[in-house]
Amino acid sequence: MKWMKKPAFLLLLLSVILSMGFISNTPDCTQLKKGRFHSYTRQGIHIVINRIDGIQQDINTKTNDTTYWKIDWLDNCRFAATYLTGSGPKTEEEKKFYQSTILFYEVKEIADNYYIGATTVKAPNGNSSSTDTTWLVERDR
Repeated sequence: MKWMKKPAFLLLLLSVILSMGFISNTPDCTQLKKGRFHSYTRQGIHIVINRIDGIQQDINTKTNDTTYWKIDWLDNCRFAATYLTGSGPKTEEEKKFYQSTILFYEVKEIADNYYIGATTVKAPNGNSSSTDTTWLVERDR
């Protein structure tokens, strides 16, 4: 069994195992494609997110403003969101901004009660990025 002592063989074996998907750092986002989720703004406003069949509904629990987004899953943990309709934008200028903007979202980590994701906003006036926590259950206040 002299061949098992060779570092090249071990590296080859490890790369085969990795390429077959036995070891992965990518979370399984299946549970996030449909369901009710909760987000909280820095001002403490609770946003209820309902996601099903490629549509996402965001409800501001303080004002009851509701915004609808079309969700296109790009792979297991990444999606693009485009504005459909809703009371989110208050002016015609805001509405045009929403309509010309695409949100790209990537789930980075899933825990028992929340997930962490990164959003990239692609807008006509430039791109921006942020990272935030979305809760799988309503958070205690």
